[in-house]
Amino acid sequence: MPFAEAGRPSRGAADLMPVLSGSDPRPVFRVGLFGLAQRFERVVEIVLRHARHNPYRFEIAASRGPGEYDIAVVDMTVHGGAEVASTLLRLPQARPVVRVGRRADPSRGEDDLLLDAFTINLLKVLNSAVDRFLRAGGQHLPAPPTAVRASARPTVLIVDDSASVRRQIALALRHMGLASDGAASAQEGLEALDRQRYELVLADVIMPGMDGYRFTRQVKRNRDLRDIPVVILTSRSSPFDLIRGALAGCSSYLVKPVSLKSLRDTVARHLKPKSQPPGAQPPGGTDRLSTI
Repeated sequence: MPFAEAGRPSRGAADLMPVLSGSDPRPVFRVGLFGLAQRFERVVEIVLRHARHNPYRFEIAASRGPGEYDIAVVDMTVHGGAEVASTLLRLPQARPVVRVGRRADPSRGEDDLLLDAFTINLLKVLNSAVDRFLRAGGQHLPAPPTAVRASARPTVLIVDDSASVRRQIALALRHMGLASDGAASAQEGLEALDRQRYELVLADVIMPGMDGYRFTRQVKRNRDLRDIPVVILTSRSSPFDLIRGALAGCSSYLVKPVSLKSLRDTVARHLKPKSQPPGAQPPGGTDRLSTI
């Protein structure tokens, strides 16, 4: 449970708090940003980084997939913002939602955080969201279950119709100490899952025939496969696309082009590789798989 009383960490806080220089007893909460303009994302980043005396620590979530943020901040002024907020609140074990807007709306009352007081009230509103969630007895989403292979290295299935993308991801995974197999379509991916057990699936969205969302739903409907984490990998990054991934049952959502750091962090969240070589580094020293 990541939400704790101010000033003392919750149970399992070591899993929620990044390694810091020195001791910082404040619990950490991940903030998922949905639809905010770049200038407001920059404001959030600056305010959170300098909030050293706030009772809670906040950081921007690396991914907005299900279970990978603790508080959602949704811009209600963009087209579809209200629908995104409503959908997030209906998700199983929904996280708190902070609505950002310009005025009071008769259909929903006043938004939680108004744009004309965004910087001043950001921390106050985030703190209030945490406090309300605590009082309601909110629970942290459990980590997606991870199957452990009894032999050899954990193996990742890469489902993408681009052979070059499959090769690049496979190369990056090999440098992380992981094995991988490739499938050129969603149907091939389902057939591979029938033949062999995988610890993680990376699936593109835009593929001929069955797309990545339908593929993910098929996996999650199968009693023997539903515990395998599925990471959606796509160039589409609108709030609606993220919601579609969440409703399909994906565990994470990586937006192309995918940096090697994002790929490593995502894999680490869902796998505990038994044979990762010490100090393994991504190939070529580059930080971006630019053609994915």
